[in-house]
Amino acid sequence: MPLTEDAIQVGKCYKTKIAESYKVLSITRGIVTYQTLTSPLRINTGIKAFADAVYKEISCPRQG
Repeated sequence: MPLTEDAIQVGKCYKTKIAESYKVLSITRGIVTYQTLTSPLRINTGIKAFADAVYKEISCPRQG
């Protein structure tokens, strides 16, 4: 089941059904900027589309 838009938070990590993991970098005027945990690329999408794509919050890997 997808998460709600209200559940998406900056600094949190989320998993998709296709085993991708995303970290939310910012949310501005309904636009989510995130990056996959396997790439430094930043991606923008609407918060509804992001919430529909992810299904659970996961622990973010430690930076170090």
